[in-house]
Amino acid sequence: MRTCSVHFKPSAKNVEVEKGTSLMDAAQKAGVFLDAPCGGRGQCGKCRVKVIEGEHRYKPSRLIDRQEEESGIRLACLTTVEGDMTVELVQTVGVGDIIVEDITSDKTKKLRVEKAIQVLKDSGIKLQNSFRSIEIKIKEPTLDDNIPDFERIARELNPLMESKKPDCSVEVLRKMPRIIREAGFDVNLVLREDEKNYEILDIAANKEKKIYGLCVDIGTTTVAACLVDLYTGEIEASANSGNLQMQYGADVISRIIHSTKPGGLEKLRDAIVQGNVNKLIERMMEKKDCRREDIVSSVFAGNTTMTHLFLGVPAENIRLEPYIPAFRNSPVFRAKDIALDINPNAPVYILPNVASYVGGDITSGVLAAGFWNSDEITLFMDLGTNGELVLGNRDWMVTCACSAGPAFEGGDISCGMRAAPGAIDGVRIDEKTFIPNVNVIGNTKPSGICGSGIIDLIAGMFFSGIIDGKGKIKQFSKSCRIRFDNTAGCREYLLVPAKDTAHGRDIVINEIDIDNFLRAKGAVYSGIKTLLNGVGLGMNDIQKVIIAGGIGQNLDIENSVRIGLLPDIDRSRFEFIGNSSLTGAYLCLISDEARHKARQIADLMTYIELSADPAYMEEFVSACFLPHTDMNLFPSVRYVYK
Repeated sequence: MRTCSVHFKPSAKNVEVEKGTSLMDAAQKAGVFLDAPCGGRGQCGKCRVKVIEGEHRYKPSRLIDRQEEESGIRLACLTTVEGDMTVELVQTVGVGDIIVEDITSDKTKKLRVEKAIQVLKDSGIKLQNSFRSIEIKIKEPTLDDNIPDFERIARELNPLMESKKPDCSVEVLRKMPRIIREAGFDVNLVLREDEKNYEILDIAANKEKKIYGLCVDIGTTTVAACLVDLYTGEIEASANSGNLQMQYGADVISRIIHSTKPGGLEKLRDAIVQGNVNKLIERMMEKKDCRREDIVSSVFAGNTTMTHLFLGVPAENIRLEPYIPAFRNSPVFRAKDIALDINPNAPVYILPNVASYVGGDITSGVLAAGFWNSDEITLFMDLGTNGELVLGNRDWMVTCACSAGPAFEGGDISCGMRAAPGAIDGVRIDEKTFIPNVNVIGNTKPSGICGSGIIDLIAGMFFSGIIDGKGKIKQFSKSCRIRFDNTAGCREYLLVPAKDTAHGRDIVINEIDIDNFLRAKGAVYSGIKTLLNGVGLGMNDIQKVIIAGGIGQNLDIENSVRIGLLPDIDRSRFEFIGNSSLTGAYLCLISDEARHKARQIADLMTYIELSADPAYMEEFVSACFLPHTDMNLFPSVRYVYK
């Protein structure tokens, strides 16, 4: 089979592929990221590239207009390599770009962490972990005192360890003789203890030494991590980046399907471990100038599919009835088992899943939210790429996963993106002129629109009379903002013209986008109704609503109620807590008892499979309107029809 060379600009990456290979596959082989929320099916139009030169075949797409096609714009998933090629990337938003944050200067995030810590303290949970760093002076061996090095260290530690049995890895044992003598028998040991044993995780020359822990939220769209001082509990560094698995699909089902292809599972695992987590670790270590050996513990939270793919565990049974994952409570691994770039002997704790579509991120989020220690009936909502709900209090909890899709993270939206610099996260529309006023993360030219911005936009369009209750755009000759898109075959609303965007293309929302979003919000609201119906409660019985997830802290509660995403109850009952999954993972890092409490929380939750509830589909159809077909559920919502 003839091989062809493909050169990608501006990354200057080259790859050799067989003739007939798709450009999408060539990019993945070259390590070039192309956004592909649809999983490479030619439906989203986001894997745009520009063919500079080279023989190729392509399938025309309605998402590429004639002018773009003539200039060489192609969808990588619909283009095959027929000869040597040079291809230019035209995406302007780097999904895998790492954003390093200073959480200590973010008062809102700091207060959320402090509040979560206070919940643990109030419930009597100790903020203690099993790691310590000890400085010891070892007696030098003599002919009369000639016991081996390992036993010599154990003898010195015996009074401190209360006769616990010592252990260490072969890596530590290999460097022990050299380190002991180079340090003049004055060494620093990093230890992990349990009730009966202790393990030497690292040995170094005696000097002032910090030990760190790593906590990570493996989100479907975003991977976020913190580097934590295990002595003080202080968050020393924080960073996040887009989940590089997005090139294989925006949602977990697309990725599960890709994982069943030859080599697919390994690609998905490497995208997370090597492409995301290890790079986040590297950037945070640079900020703190620490060694990988100093990171001696790690806690990971993610949905059930993400934790399977992170570990390289087959996940195909999650999507097949009766929806059985490979594990619920994961064994404790070592960093070296999964090629994690920290101390090779550091334990890797995976927070427990609840069911196939409610994972450790929800267990972690409920821990951080604190209502497991409250009598109030609370609705916990994690609105990220997946929509998960938990209803209950300290005595009982029921949970479900809504088939919301990735719309809340900008997926399935033609100009959608995650909440990152360049994303429109707030919109206000003048009801008379239809002219929008937008807020952009980072105060830069916009590149797209994220979940909170989409909510504002749809609410504004509805109450300006631009769209009706079905999400259809009305035809207004007086507004140049409303037009017909021949490519998509439907009407669209111009949010930002090309001259004002970062990539030189219009940012629009069309009727297909609106329909996708209405289905997402309908799935969430109908999930709420189904949980309440199942326990014999109504909307007004909810005493608190805690909103978590990637939809962004600029979520407008009033607009969210107006479009029928959130229940129409007293607004003072709503609280937003940000990335609760990461906060919960942090709590489990600094406190062994918190980690045990997380397991108890997972055991307390009763999972409801919505697809098995005969009334759910009826609730879903009713919720796919603005705001709903049952207006008695939204007494405060005013209607303005133009």
